[in-house]
Amino acid sequence: MPETNERVVLSRPLQGIPEPGDFRVETAPVPEPGPGQLLVRHQFISLDPYQRAAMAGRHLSGRTPLGAGDMPPAEAVGQVVRSRHPDFPEGAYVRHFGGWQAWALSDGERTHRVDADAAPLSTYLGILGMPGLTAWGSIIELAGVQPGQVVLVSAALGPVGSMVGQLAMWRGATAIGIAGSEAKCAILTGELGFARAVNYRAPGWLGALAAAAPEGVDIYHDNVGGQMLADAFTVLKLHGQVILCGLMERYNDPAKSKPLDLALPILKRAVMKGLVVTDFEDRRDHFVATVAPLVRAGRIRYREDRVEGLAGAGELFSRLMRGENVGKALVVV
Repeated sequence: MPETNERVVLSRPLQGIPEPGDFRVETAPVPEPGPGQLLVRHQFISLDPYQRAAMAGRHLSGRTPLGAGDMPPAEAVGQVVRSRHPDFPEGAYVRHFGGWQAWALSDGERTHRVDADAAPLSTYLGILGMPGLTAWGSIIELAGVQPGQVVLVSAALGPVGSMVGQLAMWRGATAIGIAGSEAKCAILTGELGFARAVNYRAPGWLGALAAAAPEGVDIYHDNVGGQMLADAFTVLKLHGQVILCGLMERYNDPAKSKPLDLALPILKRAVMKGLVVTDFEDRRDHFVATVAPLVRAGRIRYREDRVEGLAGAGELFSRLMRGENVGKALVVV
């Protein structure tokens, strides 16, 4: 076991879209577990859009803004190397909130064992992790999608959006994705099986959206907020459902966010439901047991945007927050 632990910290407070120079790698001693603790060697670290809000102190956790020298929060998957905790033996694999670092202590809180034989370890941060459970909570639990319905999802090639679409198709619905490039749209329809995909950065995109859903959509899963949420109401059916999941439009700079005009939601008699993934924690075991076989069978597919080593974490996070990633953003430690 090495004597030093690599960790990524902020080199300065964030302003707007993160840049690679906003982060630096520092070293510290590898900690020793005390009574009731375990030491985890990380294999994968999850990078997610919500972390930008958390770094700014805007997350639901009520964190204070991070400054220079502070380590960003993150969920990670790794192996227990040393343990003084009765529920987590050495050699077990766990998912926990260990931050942007190679080694981390846990006291067992928010720490869960994962089965390395049931699915690849990285998927417990993606389609079998928080993003996957978010999609399950959205389209299965809240929306109750039914065969024959039409589901529209924004940020559709991200780990949440791609699962929303695939779970909808698994339940017999039609999935339409919104993404930020023609290449991403091609992956959605060619690789993931979406019926149609629309590039919101293309000229005349609202017309393309209307053409993609000529009879309207029953369910819209929103990962973005802002103008995209407003635009989605133009194709929502009367009494359609909207699942409010993410606010990517405002994570980098809330001041640029525009308030939603409620005229269309009222005229459409829309049913709007907010989603917080922790509400579905009691469904996690059922979700994993249901979806892991679909992953193994190739019925649920996924993309990962990986970077090797903690030194590349800042660049990958910057790419993620510019919307340039393809799939789940992961640091391979």
